[in-house]
Amino acid sequence: MGILMGLATMAGWGIAIFFEAVANRKTTNFIVLFWMELFGLLLGSFYLFYNFSTFDFSLIYKNIIQITIIALLQMFAYLSFYKGLKIGQVSLVSSIAASWGLLTALLGIIFLKEVLKINQTLAIIFIISGIILSSINIEDLITNKKIKLLIGVREGLMAMFGWGTSLFLLASLTKTMGWFLPAISFRFFLLIFLFVYMLFAKKEFVQKKSKFPLWLLILIGVFDMGAFFTFSLGTSGSLASIVAPIGSAYALVTIILAKIFFKEKIKPNQYFGIAGILTGLILISL
Repeated sequence: MGILMGLATMAGWGIAIFFEAVANRKTTNFIVLFWMELFGLLLGSFYLFYNFSTFDFSLIYKNIIQITIIALLQMFAYLSFYKGLKIGQVSLVSSIAASWGLLTALLGIIFLKEVLKINQTLAIIFIISGIILSSINIEDLITNKKIKLLIGVREGLMAMFGWGTSLFLLASLTKTMGWFLPAISFRFFLLIFLFVYMLFAKKEFVQKKSKFPLWLLILIGVFDMGAFFTFSLGTSGSLASIVAPIGSAYALVTIILAKIFFKEKIKPNQYFGIAGILTGLILISL
């Protein structure tokens, strides 16, 4: 059961990110994020209303500041990530952004005085080495003796920062609010902030110049929320040790799909770098 939930999580997030890359090449990052979050929130609302009496909604008010910060960081991460998917290699950007667990672990060490296990130490080494290897233009480094980041790397790192920090803050809320209420709450606030910003910035909610990818955005919301459910349910119980490492390798699915459908050409150093990141993601979840 744990293996199936882990695989479902890996497939769900991996496919969702690939669809997000496709959508971002058809429309803007703001439009993709708004509709993805809206469809995901609607899907999550079914579970919310079905179990309505089991939730203590006063906890949202008590933790409103922390939930607001999480929502803003998530919005920053997603917009950065979507921009990276549009201008850079999907396999590269998704691998770097997926390394948010590295930052979450480091924040745990700094603020919660957590002690690193051997596997976590190795994971940090693998992830950092992988990011460096996959991010640098080796040819330019050899020829011009200059370090030049590949296109999309900066956005991937920004997404990693936003997700790593916000999920560190989210983890503390799950201890008092449970696994579902914090997630549905920050998604709701994220949607409000994004709506207000797009309204005042006069951003389009539906792109007029090209066909609106409605079904694609619905699929993104379904796969993203579905993966969140399987991951959260799996990691909240005794299956965490199985679900977490398998689910954390979701970038592998995105890389394979990008290689097949986008025909992305990955250089040798990027192969080693991405492999290092994926190895680190699995190790840090064990």
